[in-house]
Amino acid sequence: MSSLFLWGLEQIAWIRNETPWLLYGLPLVGIFFHVIKTYDFPFSNGTANDLVTQINEDKSSINPQAGISGIYAIVSTWLSHLVGASVGREGTAVLFGGNVAQMALQKLNCSSQEKSIWIRAGMAAGFSSIFGTPMAGCFFGLEIGTVGKIHWPSLIACISTSFLANFISLHVWSTKHVFYPLVFLPTISMLFWAKLISIGLFLGIIGLIYKRLESNISKLLAQLPGQTILKGLISGLILFFLFQIPFFKPSIGLGSEYLLQPFQETYSYIEFAGSKLIATTLSLALGFKGGEATPLFLIGSHATSSLSEWIQLPHAFLAAIGFVSLYCGLTKTPITGLCLGIELFGPSAWACYLIGTCLVMYVSGNTGLFKSQKVANWIPKTPYQ
Repeated sequence: MSSLFLWGLEQIAWIRNETPWLLYGLPLVGIFFHVIKTYDFPFSNGTANDLVTQINEDKSSINPQAGISGIYAIVSTWLSHLVGASVGREGTAVLFGGNVAQMALQKLNCSSQEKSIWIRAGMAAGFSSIFGTPMAGCFFGLEIGTVGKIHWPSLIACISTSFLANFISLHVWSTKHVFYPLVFLPTISMLFWAKLISIGLFLGIIGLIYKRLESNISKLLAQLPGQTILKGLISGLILFFLFQIPFFKPSIGLGSEYLLQPFQETYSYIEFAGSKLIATTLSLALGFKGGEATPLFLIGSHATSSLSEWIQLPHAFLAAIGFVSLYCGLTKTPITGLCLGIELFGPSAWACYLIGTCLVMYVSGNTGLFKSQKVANWIPKTPYQ
């Protein structure tokens, strides 16, 4: 499913580049999503956050239409990318991974603990196969339920599904992932650690802005006219007119062509991070479907790489810290961030990925991208949400 999903995204990116007039479809797709939401079709209700709820609540029910929900998640994300919405892909992969697990659970008589293990394993498989990072996928499934706690009973299941899903994606369906440069640790000193903490705090502020912006846009959207078609039309038109502004044109679509740019020594484009942040929060708050990982990868890596001349650290090192720490800090999964950094950029700066992610976790507030996550008692709390 991940291979099919990624293949579809590649075809859609090519089609949209060849036919830029597809942006005019934003209002129509906006209407479609708001009609689906208003009439509360059962297959459209599932989200990655709902999977976290099912992991944490013993009595939560399994989605009886999990198979259709998984298909809808893929198709709706394809549709959002087709018209240029600035959304990601990981949320969809995690969702259909969990939906596959739910389909299996419907055929089996499982206990509540077994249900949690199956869903975690499905989410791990989706994460692993969409990015080609099996260890990060494994720990994503283990960490996602409770911040600061690893669900050890799911270890064997998450390792098995994560590595197997990645193997099948790579070696059966020949899925190609982006290859990132190896990142090496600069000279260590007290000044270096001070700079690293400053970068983590900087990313944490970006994460807090991202969360607040998306929340406030959602509240403003609730003030739009209640008529479904009009609300969807306005949502699509807002995004359409945003993309007519030259500053926001690079933020159209997934933006995977920009993933490697912040690792170049001569590249510095912090404006892209700002435009992508605004475009992504708008796209998701206005009802378009997709994940948040790739946009957050782009925002974090471009924002930190642009500081290279100011902070006197290599572009590639800064880009890797921003790439890993912003997203994994907002999902509150520090070990996932550690593994993701090692798998994508090599093991040299492993401690920096962990420190950066933990700083983003704290500064960005007590809640992350998944509102249903529980928090272990030993995790320090911020005075704000």
